[in-house]
Amino acid sequence: MAERKNYHTLRYGNADGDISFGHIHEDNNLSAVMLRSGQEELHYITLDSTGEDHRKDGTICRSLGSFQVKAGDRVGKGKPGVYIDAVSGDLVLRAPNGRVRIEGINIDLIASGPNGKNGVIRLESNEKVLIKTKIFDANASVSAKIFSDGTVNVIGKTICDIYGGLVDIADGFTEIKGSKGGSANEDKNRSIL
Repeated sequence: MAERKNYHTLRYGNADGDISFGHIHEDNNLSAVMLRSGQEELHYITLDSTGEDHRKDGTICRSLGSFQVKAGDRVGKGKPGVYIDAVSGDLVLRAPNGRVRIEGINIDLIASGPNGKNGVIRLESNEKVLIKTKIFDANASVSAKIFSDGTVNVIGKTICDIYGGLVDIADGFTEIKGSKGGSANEDKNRSIL
């Protein structure tokens, strides 16, 4: 790309900060409007006009200090105080050196995809997933599994009820001796993981 020139750049400001219209960046991209601190180079807000699709027509806020949004003081009940809608592309909340906290009276995580490949909520952790609550309900309309390469404990300190139209329980010795619940033929054809 040839070096961009803008003969119409307009800048107002002083040592504390400035606002410019038609700012050309070092990477040769154009900000229609740029608001920045005069004390800190990495403290600015830009309304960009050029660049790759994640930058063109985008708004970039950069600060070395905390970025805070507080809104909704006069919003009616049931209306969002802060609303973020990523019309296309992903929405990413990232804290590589800290925690991500979501707090609220109620929290809804809803995935509603248009086909059998989407509509997925994935929790992935390299250490633990901890759930602490008074009541935990899991309801699956097709299939539910709990799998571990190590130990699985099912503990009901007062009562542990296990119900099923057909309950089939097998342990490692079932491969050799057969189970009490199934026929000899079923035992012979059963494969243990």
